[in-house]
Amino acid sequence: MNVLIIPIITALLPIAGINIAYLIAASYDHVPFCVVYLEGCTTISSTGRAAPESLWFRALIIPSAVISMICWRMIGAWLQRLEGQLYRGTVIIQTLGIIAGIFLIVYTVALGFIGPEYTLQRRLGVITFFGFTYLAELLLARRLWYIALNQPGVYPLRLAKQKLYLCVFLLVVGLASIPISNFIGKDALENIVEWNFSVIVYSYFFLVYLGWKATGFKAKLEVTNS
Repeated sequence: MNVLIIPIITALLPIAGINIAYLIAASYDHVPFCVVYLEGCTTISSTGRAAPESLWFRALIIPSAVISMICWRMIGAWLQRLEGQLYRGTVIIQTLGIIAGIFLIVYTVALGFIGPEYTLQRRLGVITFFGFTYLAELLLARRLWYIALNQPGVYPLRLAKQKLYLCVFLLVVGLASIPISNFIGKDALENIVEWNFSVIVYSYFFLVYLGWKATGFKAKLEVTNS
């Protein structure tokens, strides 16, 4: 299998999952119909609470979480290949990404259940997922920037810049959500930030794909007898 498809699936599957779930939910009048990225008439969580949209939500988001964990593990192997050695920060990067995937599953499973204990699980799941995913993306961007500057020809500086710019933009969006949610208090604005932030976080993996392609990264599965 061509490994280049892994970051593509990691990016596309969850984006497709939340949007398909939203369209199904809106068609059943479970949520309002609007352009959610511009109007913010509902939350992402609202699209996965009731059937039948919840079935689509779980069917796409849970596999996407598993694939993202595989992708982060492969990112670790890729970094090791680029540097010719195991950089200790690589372990941190892939561990953050894998933990993020686990908590995305926790959030998705708890979605739709009523009760304070499930509210905590949902909140913990989504906050940990986005927080750890962003940290992993930021650390990866920083490391690739270092490689591009210190080992010319190993990794394109252009792609390193794009990853850093995307991380800076995500930070700005994330910081903007704090006054929106705590001081302005307008649900629509908070929802707009949530939808767009989610897509941008996942879009990062398109740059991972470009990085793998530019560096000729390949991997294979081997089964050996012990």
